[in-house]
Amino acid sequence: MDGWFTMLSEVECQRCGDCCRWAGYVYITEEDVKRMAGHLSLSEFEFVNRYADIIHRPRLNLKTKPNGECVFLEGNECGIHELKPKHCVDFPTVWRIRDLESFCSGQRKALRKDT
Repeated sequence: MDGWFTMLSEVECQRCGDCCRWAGYVYITEEDVKRMAGHLSLSEFEFVNRYADIIHRPRLNLKTKPNGECVFLEGNECGIHELKPKHCVDFPTVWRIRDLESFCSGQRKALRKDT
């Protein structure tokens, strides 16, 4: 199991955007909201109304586009990469996703390197 976590920590983002299209929630913290709202010159209230949903009280998550992509995905790039939520920063090391390599090209590359 330790080798698996070491390998996950070595996953290098391939900037494919696939994790931003994955059908799941991106939880955002109060600190995330403050940071992103400030960058977008919005009040925290405006940011939450425009870009967040409440799913599991009291948690907020980022909204998605009608096609399921993250609201901040621009092509294959994160439009707020330097400010992205902690949940995204921690990907994939703290996410528990079955068959992660099926959609994460960075994970596939790390697996090939490990063998």
